[in-house]
Amino acid sequence: MAQPRQSLSRLFLNKQTSEEARHQAQLQALAKAAHGKPFVLDDAPLRMMYLTPDCMQSAMRTDMPSHLLCAYSRAMMGFLLFNSQPEHIVLIGLGGGSLVKYCYEHFPQCRITAVEIDADVIALRDSFGIPADNTRLQIIHADAVDWLPQQQCEADVIFLDAYDVNGLVPALNSDYFYAICYQQLSEHGVLVANVWGKPSVIAPMLTRLHHQFQHQVWWSKSADSYNLLVFTSKAAAHSDVDAPCKLLDDALINQHPTLALRALSASLHYSPHQASATAAEISLNESLQAQLRTLLVADSRVPQDYAGFRSLVLNATASA
Repeated sequence: MAQPRQSLSRLFLNKQTSEEARHQAQLQALAKAAHGKPFVLDDAPLRMMYLTPDCMQSAMRTDMPSHLLCAYSRAMMGFLLFNSQPEHIVLIGLGGGSLVKYCYEHFPQCRITAVEIDADVIALRDSFGIPADNTRLQIIHADAVDWLPQQQCEADVIFLDAYDVNGLVPALNSDYFYAICYQQLSEHGVLVANVWGKPSVIAPMLTRLHHQFQHQVWWSKSADSYNLLVFTSKAAAHSDVDAPCKLLDDALINQHPTLALRALSASLHYSPHQASATAAEISLNESLQAQLRTLLVADSRVPQDYAGFRSLVLNATASA
């Protein structure tokens, strides 16, 4: 039987070492002092935002604030395989602003709009080096379920990366919200969703996205967690292409050397077009569950505690 699946935000469920016990005691003290609000842990050169002692929300290197420290965030930049020159990016969920900072630095002609429901998360933006609002960047305090339907975004990319202390937010992973995202994307827009859970939970999400995006859905597991990164393209697919690898060129690789775009393209999974009748949708859901069960299995690369996570991300940036 496969080991229990773990996400980057749920690293602390195994039997604790003495080092891990000390780390947890530190988190408990910080959480108590924060009185239920998100809090920051500094462990030079790392700075991390936690929602609770066992729910890490964001991590950065203070000496490299725009670097995408975690593999799942680098994988989310795989939208470049579909659209390499975005003009407007919308982020649902701000956290420590890793994606905001990377996009702000690397796409100087792009407008960036981030929507965050938690004012206490936004209040930590300076601690994580998120630039001030200006003509290119706007951080909005709102519930995306209410805010997004009122907009005319014409977004080239929508990042759906919203978690709370309980994990995925159901209202942001519904038929209704996926339809709103579809409406707010430009003609060739891409929705990128960061999801986590059992195959029986994720497969219905992928099925809904297949239906909404005319079966233009690809996905890949993060290299350092059990997070699944899902890419949905609004543009019409070529029937003979089951991954966007043909869009890769050396110029794109050279512009983003830390993202491993070639490896990501090779790792993308895709289900071919199927009819949208109810019976076919049920079949698709079952097929997706079967595929996910072969992908979301015990992985020795996934850190089992904080010490493992710290070592992994610092080694990764040292070799970047």
